[in-house]
Amino acid sequence: MRKSKTLLALVLAFIVCMTAACSGGEATPTPTPTTTPTTVPTTAPTDAPTTAPTQTPAPTAEPTAEPTTAPAEEIKVITIAEALELCGEPGNITEERYYIRGTVEKMINAAYGNMVVADETGSITVYGTYSADGSLKYSELTDKAFQGDEVLLHCILQNYNGTKEVKNARLIEFKKAEVVIDESKYTDMSIAEIREVAADTNVKVDGVVAAITYANGHVPNGIMLIDNTQSIYVFDANLAQQVSVGNTVTIVGTKAYWILEKEVASAEKFGYKGCCQITDVTLVSNDNKTTDFDKSWMTESTVKAIVEAPVTENVTTIVYKVNALVKKVEGTGFTNYYFFDLDGETGSYTYTQCNGSDFTWLDQYDGKICTVYLTALNAKSSNSGCIFRLYPVAVIDEGFTFDTADTAKHAVQYYGIGQFADFYSGNPATELVTSVSSELLGFTGATLSYSSDNTKVASFDETEGKLVFNCLSTGTANITVTGSYNGVTYSETITVTVEVATADAYDYVNVAGAIAAEKNTEVTVKGIVGPSLVNKTGFYLIDETGVIAVQVDEATMATVEIGNEVIVKGTRDVKTKGGADYFGQSNLYNSVVLTNLYGNHEYSTATFDNTITLADFYNLDPKVDYSTKVYVLKATIGFAGTAYSSNYELTDGNGTKVTLYCSGAKQYAFLEQFNGQEVTLEIAPCNWNDKKYYRGCILAVYTENGKVINSLNFDNN
Repeated sequence: MRKSKTLLALVLAFIVCMTAACSGGEATPTPTPTTTPTTVPTTAPTDAPTTAPTQTPAPTAEPTAEPTTAPAEEIKVITIAEALELCGEPGNITEERYYIRGTVEKMINAAYGNMVVADETGSITVYGTYSADGSLKYSELTDKAFQGDEVLLHCILQNYNGTKEVKNARLIEFKKAEVVIDESKYTDMSIAEIREVAADTNVKVDGVVAAITYANGHVPNGIMLIDNTQSIYVFDANLAQQVSVGNTVTIVGTKAYWILEKEVASAEKFGYKGCCQITDVTLVSNDNKTTDFDKSWMTESTVKAIVEAPVTENVTTIVYKVNALVKKVEGTGFTNYYFFDLDGETGSYTYTQCNGSDFTWLDQYDGKICTVYLTALNAKSSNSGCIFRLYPVAVIDEGFTFDTADTAKHAVQYYGIGQFADFYSGNPATELVTSVSSELLGFTGATLSYSSDNTKVASFDETEGKLVFNCLSTGTANITVTGSYNGVTYSETITVTVEVATADAYDYVNVAGAIAAEKNTEVTVKGIVGPSLVNKTGFYLIDETGVIAVQVDEATMATVEIGNEVIVKGTRDVKTKGGADYFGQSNLYNSVVLTNLYGNHEYSTATFDNTITLADFYNLDPKVDYSTKVYVLKATIGFAGTAYSSNYELTDGNGTKVTLYCSGAKQYAFLEQFNGQEVTLEIAPCNWNDKKYYRGCILAVYTENGKVINSLNFDNN
């Protein structure tokens, strides 16, 4: 009885479809996308994760309705080669619908049913797929085809701006691909065990889908998988488009570590192995149910501990339970979402390939301290260091209230201990924090005090009402930092080593000597740490003989301050993009600070040129090295922004316009106070990207009260 009713329904559906086709009427709604779909990456993501609050419903174990089909003898199926021919010239679209049959070679976007279908004659992109009668979107179908499945489509054909494709396909029927797995090639393991095995090990594992990550175009491209032992990232777009959060799945795949190809050299420099993950995945089974992921094994930690973990350790994709401040920061054409620790400063941003649109579900938590199940998904690796980027598996607003009994401990761990280094090569003469208040956590007036068990080596001295840390001689000292609040005290002790150095211990040149050195030669140079570089990690090194850009890593950057006298060793370099037409940017590359002689010295302006105008600056010949010069000139500072970019520019009222070198106006935040004003400023020509003109890097702006110095890279020290 069921078969006869089903057959009747199928025939009626077929008649409806054929009637619509013959009349030229369009029964199918227009697909949501308005551009040709983007191909899903075949390598691990370059910017990724997070889970939207609502997932596409998972297929049930038994579909509620069978796919609609028409009697085989009444259907004329054309080959894909014939379909491509019928697409015609650009702009052509067929009035008639055609049947094509093929295998889903690639699922581009399961939300819209965008896919690539192939037969023995060729392949074609399908742009939008619906139910057999056209009433349901692909995401609304109870059961649907994925990569490897055979499909029968009833569709319109078009040539969209030169791309021949299927439009508004109706899924008449499909046949699931048979999954054949050689079990002998895979070892059944827990996630904890998989994390420890070597890369390229074939594994089989069960777990709960805790979250789904997205690639450009909001296309699912991976999942966070959790069992009762650990967590791991699984990179596979085909898998991600077949599952929903809460599904318990069994998969086979290969253990891997992923690093963006262009970041491999930098990652190796700092010992970062990459994102711990599983790739080349096949879905063995899916219970299609909704189960919460296991949290029993998870460690309670802090955002500070996650972002400061050594990149040499295998910590990526491990989920921790933390209390975190969620912060939404609007950019130009993108949105960043940050997770900060309870100091409101220590943290990092989420990893996205969608300019932040995959994290809009976090908007409800903006500005709140929440319980977050958080992982470092991967680390952005550059010559300056590796920075963990975060991924929130789940966020819960539990109305967090800070326990003020923890205030003394908080003050020591977040404001006290971090002021000290393990090693000093001279006297830092550092002013110390003695009082801590937090509007975020609701306390004021916590105090910090300090003591040394060897005051001949390290001491704390009152100077003009300030408490100053001094290193006096070679040796070691145990420094105790004590916090106090409402009668509660908390202390921690660290050991510092002091080796008082002098410049005489090194064979060095002055800055002019470093500038004159041959390219690719190692140079040791002494100078004063000057203003920050922009869009590069480093600073300008300055003495009375010249100025040169010095690139260092993040760890080195944290050891210096503007005004320190340092001896630096680096490689004399000219940064270009391989072109021969323009000079590029002179700098010292891969630089390290051999010794910091400290002090708070004013950098010399003896070689700065104050004889040119902004128009002269604009006309500097890019074939000549002006990147070791600094000019003092007058210009009007103006903010320039669009929906996708922002910058500050300099003008002179005569039509001259000079743009600054940066990735966005936020890197010149200190210029906001001068927006629209004509000022005198120090500016260095820079050409890191080997362009046909110099852009500018502002070192400082002159005011009645002195200089406002560009301190971008020093602000987090």
